[in-house]
Amino acid sequence: MALTGHLVFSTLHTNDAAGGITRLLDMGIEPFLVASSVECFIAQRLVRIICPDCKVQIDPDKRMLAEFGIKDGLKDEKIFQGKGCESCKFTGYKGRTAIYEFLVMNDEIRESVLKRHSSDQIKSKALVFGMHTLRMDGWEKAKKGITTLEEVIRVTKED
Repeated sequence: MALTGHLVFSTLHTNDAAGGITRLLDMGIEPFLVASSVECFIAQRLVRIICPDCKVQIDPDKRMLAEFGIKDGLKDEKIFQGKGCESCKFTGYKGRTAIYEFLVMNDEIRESVLKRHSSDQIKSKALVFGMHTLRMDGWEKAKKGITTLEEVIRVTKED
């Protein structure tokens, strides 16, 4: 909410939701204004959807799973990819969807903003309060067979 009570949506170019806070501060907006007027930061990335016509289950390699913090292999999860077919022009993908990261402001995060903590510190605090990262949301979509692990890694690589 803006200080006037109006709901305002805006776009910032950052790597993640927490980066939106530091970007506003870098632009010269006072920390007390960010802390008192912002309700939420959302980051999103588009990922390609696995083609439904050539989707097959795979066993991802250990290095791929390690990217998602999985060391002991898959439990009950099923991971898919597209083989490539005429329907998807042999890409294995057809269409796009988004993965999201929501950083909802609370008193502790507002305090971090006022203290001008780094985006990494703010992100760590938000994770404690239940925020799911882009990669976490991508993992969930990969487990549902919507996209591939490679696609999630491609769009969430840290700069």
